Amino acid sequence: MTKSKLTIKVAADTKEALEGIKEVTEAANECVEALEKLEKVMGKFNKKGDSIECKALLTLDSRAIAEAIYNFNEI
Repeated sequence: MTKSKLTIKVAADTKEALEGIKEVTEAANECVEALEKLEKVMGKFNKKGDSIECKALLTLDSRAIAEAIYNFNEI
């Protein structure tokens, strides 16, 4: 019996693909850092007890608005 041997050489230029993957990875890491910073900042504004929820019906006419602005500007 004869044994058959098959050898295949594959040459592929992966340089461009690796550079693209590196750029995408760097951009993803920057996004993660930005989101972590945003999460910290948002946490400062979203602490429980910092806000009060209330429901109120408020109706103002144009004269009342003008008077409120005038009085505010006088202060």
